[in-house]
Amino acid sequence: MDLISPPARTLTFDAFWRWIQEHTNCILRCGSPDMTLFDHDDFHWMLMEEERQHVLQLIKGKSLVGEMVMVGREVSEVSISPDPDADPQAGHFLVELMGGPKDDPQVLYHFVMAHGIEPAAGHQGFKH
Repeated sequence: MDLISPPARTLTFDAFWRWIQEHTNCILRCGSPDMTLFDHDDFHWMLMEEERQHVLQLIKGKSLVGEMVMVGREVSEVSISPDPDADPQAGHFLVELMGGPKDDPQVLYHFVMAHGIEPAAGHQGFKH
């Protein structure tokens, strides 16, 4: 039996940033073309904003394991779709933060989430 994947969704960076702050425990991995951070039972994610940059830290106890700094104003759109590399039954979603020229956008940052984003009925925000 073939499963039909739901279509990709797009958000602004600001909407994604607000949503992910409430879903840090749902991050399975994230990264950029230069690096990737992987979740682990002993780690936790910390998100913050510093000087117009969005910082995501992976922490073990009180020790920094890794850090990704994102420049939100460089992100033109955030695309969310089922993770093509995961088992469809797992329900993982790939989030790609795109930027660069409109005629040739590039993935600046990526996240793999344990679930997708659905619009909340009667709300301006999002739910899972």
